[in-house]
Parts: sequence; C-alpha cells; structure tokens
Amino acid sequence: MNAESATIVRVSVQEAAHLLDNLVCEHRGEHLSRLQQTIIEGALEGFTYQEIRENYAIARGYTVHYLARYVAYHLWKLLTEVLRNAGIVGPEERVRRANLWDSAMRVAQQSVQSESVQKNPPPVPPDPMLERKLRMRYRITEHLVSTEFSDTYLGEDEDVPDRTFCAVKRLKSQSSETTQRFEREARVLRRLGKHDRIPELLARFEEEGYFYLINQFIEGQPLSQELSDGKPWQEQEVSALLQDILEILAFVHQHDVIHRDVHPHNLIRRAADGKMVLIDFGAVKEINLSQNSRGQTKSRGGTHRDYMPAEQAHGSPKLCSDLYAVGLLGIQALTGLPPKKLKVNPDTGDIIWREKAEVSSPFACFLDNMVRYHFPLRYPSATEALQALQNLQ
Repeated sequence: MNAESATIVRVSVQEAAHLLDNLVCEHRGEHLSRLQQTIIEGALEGFTYQEIRENYAIARGYTVHYLARYVAYHLWKLLTEVLRNAGIVGPEERVRRANLWDSAMRVAQQSVQSESVQKNPPPVPPDPMLERKLRMRYRITEHLVSTEFSDTYLGEDEDVPDRTFCAVKRLKSQSSETTQRFEREARVLRRLGKHDRIPELLARFEEEGYFYLINQFIEGQPLSQELSDGKPWQEQEVSALLQDILEILAFVHQHDVIHRDVHPHNLIRRAADGKMVLIDFGAVKEINLSQNSRGQTKSRGGTHRDYMPAEQAHGSPKLCSDLYAVGLLGIQALTGLPPKKLKVNPDTGDIIWREKAEVSSPFACFLDNMVRYHFPLRYPSATEALQALQNLQ
C-alpha cells in the first residue's frame, strides 16, 4: 500500500488497549483479564495507580502496591514476551509503562500492515520521572501515589544482581512543613527499619532540588486481600494474626512512636515467610515524653478513618489509638464485616459485635479492651496487649 492510497488510522486509548489484548489472545490463546486491561487503559491515560483505583471499580479492592508490583509487573513481562514473539519490539527492548503508548502504536501499525497509523503523541505526556535513574542506581518504573506532600514511585535497584524493588518517595516542595514531615519519616524509619517486619530505609538524599527517601519494598499480599465480606475467620486464625501485628507494634511503641495508620492496606503478608509486615510510616508521630499523659500528642493523622478512634480524629492520638485499629481488624476477621457495617452502642460509644461472631468469652473480652471508645479503658500500649493475648493462648 503506497502513501497516496493509505487510510489514516487514529487510535484512541480504548482501541490501543484492545489491540494489545487481541495480540495477546492471538499468541497466548486467551484474553487479558479485565483488571489487566484496566491497568493498560489507566497507564495510557497517564493515571497513577492511586488514580486507577479511584477511577476503575474493578481496581478498588486492591492496594496501589499490589496493582503496580504484581498485576502491572507481570503484565509488562507478558506484553514484552508477546511483542517480541510478534517481531514488534527488539530482543533487548522491554515493554514498560513509559513506552506503552509507543508499543501500542507499533501493534496498530502492524495490524493494518502499513505506515498509515497516525502516530499521535500519547493522550497524556509520560511522567518524566519514569525510567529516570537516581544516584546512578535506582531506576523509576511506576508512579504509585501522588499526595499533597509527595509522590511515591516503584523503582528497581540496578546495583544488585536481581534488581531488587524499592519504594521511592519524592518530596514535592521545599516548604518547612513538608521538609519537617520528610525528615520525621526518615528519622523514624532509621530507628525502626532494623526490625525484620518494618521496611528498611535504604537511602535518603537530595538530587536536582528534590528530597528522596528510598525504602525497602515488601513483596507480599495486603491483608485487605484476605478479609472478605461475609467470610469470617476462626478464632485461632484471628489470634495468630493479632499476635503477628502486636509483635511489630510493641517494638514501635517501645520507641515512643504512634503509627496512626494501621489498616488492612498497610499490613502486608510477606511472600517469603507468611509473616505480617507493617508499612507506610508517613503518618507516624513521635511522643513527647515530658507530657503528663503517657502516649499523648496533639496531631491529626492517618488516612483510613474507618479504623481511626475518636481521640485521634480529634487530634490527640495515643499509643492505644493503634490498638483500636488492631482490635477492629480482629473483629472484622471474626465477623466478616468491615467496621462501617458494625453498630455502635449509643450510650457508651462501644462497638456492638459479639452476636455476629463465633468467639470464646475470654477472647471477646480481650478484643473489647482493644476497642473501647474511651481510651483510658484500653490496654495502654501494644506491649500490654500482646502480654494479655499471650496469657489467653
């Protein structure tokens, strides 16, 4: 077909995703899953994984790390294999988020067997951070989350043989407030990151006017993937889960730190050994030990309000505020009901849940002491709660 007779083909995001899906089906005998197709569409639209979760109903049940590290990571490998076998990309090329639009345009070009595809630029310019290498070793591969203060990316450490994944956080501004938040997170992670089940701070540096934190990336499944509505756990399973979590929090509390953001998306069951790992210390607050009330500090924080106790919502989190969240996780696992579906006693503010679970009286009392509305009635910290749980066992 010559240039004069060629029909100009313009490709939309949906059509580009459809072309890639059809090519996979042609070479592998089955279509991509709807979630994989959603990742392709979202990436072509220039969405972060946080925005993909917010804009596509099928992605809302997953964490951004799961979408990027597992779904997208394996999807890019699959597309690379298929496009190489189809002769669309070279043997040394890899399909990545940064070149996904170009890869789709090549598929479109081959599908009409001509040069007639209108090679428009992608609908949204690629994030300039993608494929960038920091400190000559940390290559940015995915944009995970964008917040008021920072952007978080998935990266690969090219200085190690297996190209270990890492979480890269970049501070958005140089204001005193955001700088203090960044410094606080780095300081806390330096202290806590040596614990086997807390991500280690790998590096902290400034480059081209931006501050960066490089954290260990935990491979595993978020607890949110295990907690299914209407599917309660056995008491023994819940007890083991709470012990796992409290062992980490006891270490955190002993360092006079309140996590303030304990919820199912921030607890990862590590693939290597099945142990729980507590992530995302961006909302942490260190305790001023000169205060009269143990474990008290004036600061709001945390992002998941379903697991937030009243005193934290009012700006005065305590160590036992973390326990409230852990207790709710236990009740959710036992009942198969998320916190927002549980009723509250209007006189005491306590959660009504026992009749919805098969649970022994001692374990139910333990959980009640974790989630009391009035914080002085809870265990004061994870150390005491862990001891109480071990006494039950």
